[in-house]
Amino acid sequence: MLSASLMWTGSAIADPDNPATADEAQQAYLDSSHRAGALNEEVLVAQEKEAAATAAASAAGEQVTATTAAADVARTQAEQADQEAASYQGKVNAFANASFRGARLDGMSVLLTAGSAEDFLDQVTSLDRVADDTQQTLDAAIAARDEAAQAKAEADAAAAAAAQAKAEADATQAGAAQATADVTARKADLDAEAARYKAIYDSLSEQERQAAAAAEEQANSAANAATGAPAQQAASRDRTNPETSAAAAGEQSAPSAPAGSGAAAAAVAAALSKVGSAYVYGAAGPNAFDCSGLTSWAWAQAGVSIPRTSGGQAGLPSVPLSQLQPGDLVTYYSPVSHVALYIGNGQVVHASTPSRPVYVTTVSGAGPNASGHRVSG
Repeated sequence: MLSASLMWTGSAIADPDNPATADEAQQAYLDSSHRAGALNEEVLVAQEKEAAATAAASAAGEQVTATTAAADVARTQAEQADQEAASYQGKVNAFANASFRGARLDGMSVLLTAGSAEDFLDQVTSLDRVADDTQQTLDAAIAARDEAAQAKAEADAAAAAAAQAKAEADATQAGAAQATADVTARKADLDAEAARYKAIYDSLSEQERQAAAAAEEQANSAANAATGAPAQQAASRDRTNPETSAAAAGEQSAPSAPAGSGAAAAAVAAALSKVGSAYVYGAAGPNAFDCSGLTSWAWAQAGVSIPRTSGGQAGLPSVPLSQLQPGDLVTYYSPVSHVALYIGNGQVVHASTPSRPVYVTTVSGAGPNASGHRVSG
């Protein structure tokens, strides 16, 4: 949708709350609907951030569950390793105490009790093997205990870090939800204002409304010319003609889609099939659209996913307006708050305001600060 910065060639508003002339009513309505549209972009961005924050909080919760379970397993393994090491330590201690008290477990005892030299060697070898095996088993048990203790410490640290991350994610999600609520409340106020002005605008004659639409597009073209954007005139529809009204534009057949195949041609054909569809804040098809809802829907019909918001679509690769190809996007205003789909012959199709259905106009007439962007598809 368009920004709050409205270029206008009509008379100034003496009393914004009570427009006294047709020009004032036209300007009041267009200005309020444009500001509401710009805020619609903020709502969409806030909703995207809230959705991302909610997903991050959910993922953080899953991470807490996983790390807590891992810490519990590590704690159990450490306890078992402690018990096993303690058990082997007790056996070694008992063996040492028995030897110290004179039990027949040392080399002298074996020498005195051996029946022959061969018997002596056999007993000494067996005794040494018992001592070595016992010590090796103890060493292994101690190593396992230390390793389990280290694993437990790391698992506990991971669980603590996950819990901290979850707390931060929850705080971010709460902040994002509040931001969405705040901007939605602001938009509700602007929508009410726009509705009031629309009632006045609707009371104007058809010729007056046509003049307002034509004057707006002329102002946009002048703004683009002032910034050096190349002038691109429509070959098949002149918006300055009073007999070509916004309503009539929605009823006329749309220009033919460019010849050829591929995703870009499919996106253009999809967008043109929606000429005459209603503009609705936050809508993304298939029967009503806002500006970025139309462009993202059209490209989705071609099997290509692009960002949902006009600001997000402005992040796609830039292309000079002089090199636009059918399927390219053209964003408007600074900061970006409106987007259209280039269809060829110097024209774009776009969803602009609630007072006009989806329609075709010139690149320069759809808004100021025009900038081209290419979709990889």
